[in-house]
Amino acid sequence: MLNGVLIQGIDEGNYTEWKESGARDTSAAEKEDLSFANLVCKHLKSNAIALVKNKQLVGKGCGQTSRIDSLRQAVEKAKQFNFDLNGAVMASDAFFPFNDCVKMGHEAGVTAFIQPGGSIRDNDSIEYCKANGLAMVITGMRHFKH
Repeated sequence: MLNGVLIQGIDEGNYTEWKESGARDTSAAEKEDLSFANLVCKHLKSNAIALVKNKQLVGKGCGQTSRIDSLRQAVEKAKQFNFDLNGAVMASDAFFPFNDCVKMGHEAGVTAFIQPGGSIRDNDSIEYCKANGLAMVITGMRHFKH
């Protein structure tokens, strides 16, 4: 922006809605982990991914040029510390433009996802979750910190 100013507002929330959109509703433990993961994502630089298990951050990826690269970073970090991702949850600070992140997360052991939704291809990720017995929550709130 030539001779302009860019101002970023403060993200004051976790989610505006909690819409269960996957194959099943989230369990009580998954809800706690998903809510925590979403808050973590709020404080990471975009494209942010947070992997959480038992209310513990076990992997994060942020500041990458694509969401899939952030997820690769998060999974690698979890592996470096020998964290078991089976039963973990995953949060994204913005929508999944493709279902590739949901597939990769599932392959790593993730069973529930939280994201704001809003992509014209949301249904691709939702349908993958439905076909594979995974939970997905749509929040209606993007974080997208730059």
